[in-house]
Amino acid sequence: ILSAQDMKRYDFKSGKVEYKLSGATTGTQTMFFDNYGMKEAKYADMSIDMMGVKQKKNTLTLLDGKDTYVVDWEKGTAVKMATPLYNMFPKGKNLQHAGEKMMENMGAEKTGTAKVLNKNCDVWEIKKAGMKMWMWESIPLKVEVNMMGMKMNQEATSVETDIKIPASKFEIPKNIKV
Repeated sequence: ILSAQDMKRYDFKSGKVEYKLSGATTGTQTMFFDNYGMKEAKYADMSIDMMGVKQKKNTLTLLDGKDTYVVDWEKGTAVKMATPLYNMFPKGKNLQHAGEKMMENMGAEKTGTAKVLNKNCDVWEIKKAGMKMWMWESIPLKVEVNMMGMKMNQEATSVETDIKIPASKFEIPKNIKV
């Protein structure tokens, strides 16, 4: 049985990706990752408009191997759960195509290639979920979702890889109740 440090979600040890959110969800999201994506923090500041109901959300989603935490800053709480994709992750060391295997495990089909931020991406579609993703080196640079008449888009505005990420980015603040 492999430990989390033997698995690689991304082809880079660490990185930072900034996204612009548009459609039913507007705002920004910044993703930090380390240990090849087995540690990941997504900080989102967004507004959601679902069927005329508008809601502002400021969240942190923290993945730490088998565990995922979702922090709600306004409520001062976090929910801990098993990482949804952890068991879908293909087992094996030095995985070259882990991202592709995960996409196939989710029912995705590779439909072409395109550029995002001047990076060559594989385009994947999960038709039954109304989702299209542009993946670069296993990192999603663009995601379009069109489900039940609602459109949500996420597109990278900057990407940095193999950089030093402060450990504090992957910690739940002490004032947050899990």
